[in-house]
Amino acid sequence: MGVAPPNLDIYVCPTCRDALTYTPDADTGDVARGVLKCEAGHSFKVDVIPRFVQDEGYTSNFGKQWAEFRKTQVDSATGNTESRDRFYRGTAWPENMEGQTILEAGCGSGRFTEIMLQTGARVISFDYSVAADVTHDSFAKNGASVSQASIYEMPFKPESFDRVFCYGVIQHTPDVKKSFFNLVSMVKPGGEIAVDVYDAWKWIFHSRYRVRWITKRLSQEKLLDWCRKVVPAYMKVFPPMHPYNQLFFPVKDYRGARPGFTEEQLVEYSILDTFDMLAPEYDQPKSRGTMLRWAKEAGLTDVHIQVGGNGLELRARKPAVADVVPMPSKISGQAEITAALQGWTAAGVALAIAFSQA
Repeated sequence: MGVAPPNLDIYVCPTCRDALTYTPDADTGDVARGVLKCEAGHSFKVDVIPRFVQDEGYTSNFGKQWAEFRKTQVDSATGNTESRDRFYRGTAWPENMEGQTILEAGCGSGRFTEIMLQTGARVISFDYSVAADVTHDSFAKNGASVSQASIYEMPFKPESFDRVFCYGVIQHTPDVKKSFFNLVSMVKPGGEIAVDVYDAWKWIFHSRYRVRWITKRLSQEKLLDWCRKVVPAYMKVFPPMHPYNQLFFPVKDYRGARPGFTEEQLVEYSILDTFDMLAPEYDQPKSRGTMLRWAKEAGLTDVHIQVGGNGLELRARKPAVADVVPMPSKISGQAEITAALQGWTAAGVALAIAFSQA
């Protein structure tokens, strides 16, 4: 009899939101393999982790890059605190979040998964690509629950997370606004969300947007091979000019920009991020005004947007139920008259009481 993946209680059918039942395959030893199925008959494979998608879709480049660079941005592997610093600077969340459940959308190699696990929170992570396997391999032993799923069909109950975190993701999805609103839907009333997105004003300046129409059509193997050859060669010829070199050259060069990293780490990091900016199928920056408008439409409060490591970092709170005053969008003419009469009556009673007590 095989073992079950951890935290199965958190998952629901992404199609109909019904509960799921796990049936393990026979003789799988201590590896989770089996099927998750709802009463409506929708079934999903479990192969080490739950898989709610058939393939990687538009994210296969990320699966490849995080398999190749699985430790490049992870603090415990680099000996730096870059991911930790960026996480707390962007979210302003406390370092102790015991008893809370965090949803991480788009875990990649797990650079931020590691930081959230250190807070004592229950961390539920997913990625559309097989990068989910990278995070599982690295951090399941520390308590991370990881699945492969789409941001458009998340296998979770709405409003079931104290906090939702999503960095480096939504600009790479087909419909950025829908991605944002789907994330908001997962936050509990009174909970918080932290999301980042590329900054739209850079679109007219960044050289990558002049070549991406070619590079995103190259095979990932060819593009990665190009990055491995060109980036080190560029770094030997040109002086450090980050980020201004990107006005003219679609190459990341982090020399002098990331204190504490060795020369070898800087070269690897530069190759990774050059591939990261040239390979994705989608790259859709958004402006501060757009993000503020979406936050308002979503009913978020305490909205804060700042320039951060990836562009714009947004953090906000979903109002608690007690904070929300429901406003009917439409009422009939009769209902409007009735409501007005009730209001006038109440006001009259209040005035009568006030005069009688005067």
